[in-house]
Amino acid sequence: MAFEFGTIDPAGDLPDPGFDVAGFDVFGPLAGLSPEALIDSARYSASMNAVNTCRMLMAASLLHEHREEEYLLRRSQLRSGQAESVEDLLRMTADAMSGSGPYEEFGPNGFEQAVAEFGAAMNMTAAQARDMIRTGDAMRYRLPLTGTTLACARIDLARFQIAMKRTDFVDDAAMPAVDAALAEAILARDPMSITRLTTMVDQIVHTHAPEAVKRRNDHAARDRGLSIRPDRHQPGQSRIAGHVPDIDGAALNARLTAMAAGVHKGDGRTMSQRRADALLALAHGHQDLDCQCEDCAPEPVAQELDTPEPAVQDFDIPESAVQELDAPEPAVQDLDDREVDDVVTESGVPVAEAADETVTEASESPEECTCTCARCRAPRPTFHIVANETTLQGRDNDPGMLDGYGLIEADVMRALFADATHTYVTTGVRTEPAEADAAAAAAASRYVPSRKLQALVRAGELCCTFPGCNQPVWTVDLDHTHPFDHRNPDSGGKTAQRNLKPLCRFHHRIKTFGAWRDSQDEYLAIWFEAPTGHVYLGNPFTGRDLFASLKTQPPDHPARRRLDDERATRTDTHRQRQDEWDRNNPPPF
Repeated sequence: MAFEFGTIDPAGDLPDPGFDVAGFDVFGPLAGLSPEALIDSARYSASMNAVNTCRMLMAASLLHEHREEEYLLRRSQLRSGQAESVEDLLRMTADAMSGSGPYEEFGPNGFEQAVAEFGAAMNMTAAQARDMIRTGDAMRYRLPLTGTTLACARIDLARFQIAMKRTDFVDDAAMPAVDAALAEAILARDPMSITRLTTMVDQIVHTHAPEAVKRRNDHAARDRGLSIRPDRHQPGQSRIAGHVPDIDGAALNARLTAMAAGVHKGDGRTMSQRRADALLALAHGHQDLDCQCEDCAPEPVAQELDTPEPAVQDFDIPESAVQELDAPEPAVQDLDDREVDDVVTESGVPVAEAADETVTEASESPEECTCTCARCRAPRPTFHIVANETTLQGRDNDPGMLDGYGLIEADVMRALFADATHTYVTTGVRTEPAEADAAAAAAASRYVPSRKLQALVRAGELCCTFPGCNQPVWTVDLDHTHPFDHRNPDSGGKTAQRNLKPLCRFHHRIKTFGAWRDSQDEYLAIWFEAPTGHVYLGNPFTGRDLFASLKTQPPDHPARRRLDDERATRTDTHRQRQDEWDRNNPPPF
């Protein structure tokens, strides 16, 4: 099935602009517009850019087809591929066994010619031109329905390429179903951030082509690598780039963060600088990062322990993350003194659990330690996984969500959970005794949510809920949609699931101190209204789409309850009449 947007005349001349381009003020028409009109103009330009991107990709694909046809025609004219004698057949066989190409004498093939021409015309490198040609081919033949969402400006080129590359291992038989499901999901939802789109694509692939996930993971393990090169843009610096499997990347990231957080507050380095120094410390064989505050001696603060430090693949959280344990309250309670409507959670918070779902953290149970060395004070490397409890029990193979990285398959997740600390939070509608209702009301009047409520809110999202933001959900703040009233808690916004949402620190400040307005409906959809009046849905795809048990039904309304009662009455009346007829008419009739 070919995907056509229109006719392109490669030989056609560009239209005459009708004015002197050199003297035309391209920015003049925008100078007098209002902020509202500027936003509309930017969005219109982005939509037109998406349409033009489709035309460019189609042109690249068509150019490749033309050059490939010409190459095959020229090759067939010069050599038919048939041996004229036994000696000619033996020579061709020897060439094939030696690895020499029988058509190398005909020069570059059609793809190479198209790459050279398109790259020169678009001022692209050969690698970029190859990528554009392959993207155009995928848009026309492999993902034609998803390509229409690009033509309709529902996604941009970067998001289409994410869909293309993350479905690369789907076989041809399953590809139409994946393409249809992906296009339907994109068109049914508001535009979303790259993190949410990536997770949605992975979920569709897990559902319709699970074998592709295994092939992709095998390729990821084989394709690992690391490069360190001088930075062309920053003299005196080097740039580190590499590819490792998701789990190993998450483990290394957690280790660097834990090492960077293990120094005193007086250390003058930023978190980014400390993480870079932590990587260098690991390269030199050290498991701890030396503190550089004024109170620390030049010698390393961390003392050597008799027991070796856990490997990078270990994942743990403090035992204080489990609510039932008698442990001191975490640093989150210190936020009561903040002036902004802000709830911050440190990286060791538990994950949530729904009625049928487990929201879990992988952890090694730490040994009791009473020493005061910097090594034992430092946070332990931690990352967060949300998963079905049924998957942990082996009753299904649904994927789990690794915060900041995306979906992971069931086998890897169960291996990580073997020695993990699990936290369970029950969701759904249930009848509570009066004491529990009173406790819930008291908790809603407190500024700081409980650990399990924090985990439940975070598990229901994938990242910061501000439109387009990709910050991992366990590294951001929790914000009250309706501000909490510290002087009179009963008159302000409640500390409840329907009034809390994750926001990164930057967007939290924008929302709190800027002119933005936000709202949260009973279905936990979060809406943001910009100062220009434009309204955006912040969470078009969430953790509740991944885990059905996290879905929250709105509270019962009297009108809905009345209709339910009437329906139940009609049903009961019909059943009573049927029973009465059966009693009065025993068999045989």
